[in-house]
Amino acid sequence: MTRRAFLASAAMAHGAETRPKLLLPTDMPDRFGLRTMWYNPVPPVDPVKWRLEIKGLVEKPAAFTLNQLRALPHSTQSSRLKCVQCWSARASWGGFRFASLLDLTRPRRTAKAVRIDCADKWYEYMSLDEMAQPHVLLALDLAGQPLPDAHGAPLRLLDPSKYGYKSAKLITSITFVTEGKGSMACDIGPYYSPSGEILAGYDTPLDLDPKAAQPGWKLDPKSRRKIKGGEITEY
Repeated sequence: MTRRAFLASAAMAHGAETRPKLLLPTDMPDRFGLRTMWYNPVPPVDPVKWRLEIKGLVEKPAAFTLNQLRALPHSTQSSRLKCVQCWSARASWGGFRFASLLDLTRPRRTAKAVRIDCADKWYEYMSLDEMAQPHVLLALDLAGQPLPDAHGAPLRLLDPSKYGYKSAKLITSITFVTEGKGSMACDIGPYYSPSGEILAGYDTPLDLDPKAAQPGWKLDPKSRRKIKGGEITEY
């Protein structure tokens, strides 16, 4: 796809006439096999007015436009996003690595972690070591197209080694701090952990269910699979 065609696709994806008034959670998997959840119902982010603010313990604070982020070195990967509620789906994701922001903003030596804030008031903490892992991506695209509103446009985090609540959506700012302070999710329920690592147990891959997203679909407990913990790479 040429850059002109891609930008045209982005404009279409974010067209005002097709955008929902509020981003709401869904129980039904979408065409990617993914469900969506939000901390607060909020309108989709305006990609033209949106800026990614980088602040805190950095020598060069900055506010990047979407076009500036799209100009960074681009990476793609196929990763399975695993929810703590026992389902998952694999998809193709595109975006840039965290290292690109380090080069532009120059964190101070005292910075050991980042706080990620989102438009729906969700936040997460990640250590710099976690952000530097090879499969951690700051995602702008899903399935070769600009990230849909329903999946956290214009920018979300993707860490396939952790439960989906750590892969923050609707990111508005990244603040470099001296230490991480867990996860907002820990204030919500006992099944959340500050680090969010995927534990050994069971998973139901919705993208492999041919009936998912069809009317009357229900989660089939017989389709679950045993997992060993960590990033799911077996399927």
